[in-house]
Amino acid sequence: MCALCGELAKARNLDSTLNILAKNITEIMDVKGATIRLLDEKNQTLEIVAAYGLSKKYLKKGTVVLTKHPVDRKVLKGKAVKTKNILKEPHVLYLEEAKKEGIKSVLSVPLMADKRAIGVVRVYTAAPHDFTAAEIERLKALAFLGGILADRARIWDEMRALIKISQSISSTLSLEKVLQMVVENAAKTLRLRASSIRLLDEEKGTLAVKAAYGLSRAYLEKGPVEVAKSPIDRECLKCRVVSAPDIRKDKRLQYPEEIIREGIMSLLSLPLTVRGKAIGVLRVYTSIPYTFSESEIDFLSALACQGAIAIENARLFEHIKTEYKDLTRDVWKWYDWGAHFPKI
Repeated sequence: MCALCGELAKARNLDSTLNILAKNITEIMDVKGATIRLLDEKNQTLEIVAAYGLSKKYLKKGTVVLTKHPVDRKVLKGKAVKTKNILKEPHVLYLEEAKKEGIKSVLSVPLMADKRAIGVVRVYTAAPHDFTAAEIERLKALAFLGGILADRARIWDEMRALIKISQSISSTLSLEKVLQMVVENAAKTLRLRASSIRLLDEEKGTLAVKAAYGLSRAYLEKGPVEVAKSPIDRECLKCRVVSAPDIRKDKRLQYPEEIIREGIMSLLSLPLTVRGKAIGVLRVYTSIPYTFSESEIDFLSALACQGAIAIENARLFEHIKTEYKDLTRDVWKWYDWGAHFPKI
């Protein structure tokens, strides 16, 4: 373990770090090979980010789609799942490919980061093996280390995202571009299902979508979000961060059936504030019941702040443009539209 920590300290990015971890997991567990997959909430898949001891052909066999793989759905709920003999289990995905690879037994444990399962660590053996409680705990401990490393990488990703958006705000007047960057970074950096920004129309009493990522057209066009009919938005527009850890148990939503049909299980709403007044809402969504951590809320609050700054900049620019046009028109009017010019 000391040697492993020394190797990890030298790694410069998440990919190389997790590949070092996969190699050491294989050696420490004395197995044929290991893989580390991260959860893609938007597509509901597990994507390989590190592997050791397995052929390229096997690793490219196909995507692990959660709807087709009940084992990984259990693992992502925090459970360790062992398969003593893949030939005797009906749930094995890509069975023929596993047989050709010479795999006989598999053990899967969750990759946890900040109390949330963000992926799966899996080890494979070349002979049927009944993993013991001690082996399962050992793999969990190694996966815990992987979660810490992934969380460290997430913090760096958050910093890069905030810097990138700040640079964009200072270099472009395209509000649409900046808001799209905010929602994409909110979802991608935290590996969430989706994100959206809605701005308040005070006259109509509605929240209109201005940017979205990971949501279907059908969901976005489900109908207007009326503040009077959406308690969760009324609360958020009072400049409060509002969480709905389990949509199925929450009565504050205007469109509960539509949001469940979209595959969303929890959400977090953050106000976009300008001079102490909420002008809109940044919302993020997950595909599993989830309680957001303080560090995640801090990052999303920073994104919401940047979104609000971009909106205010755009509005000020439009105000300046309007004043300039009015002033130009008045000057031309004073001099009979160019017929008379001032004496110099």
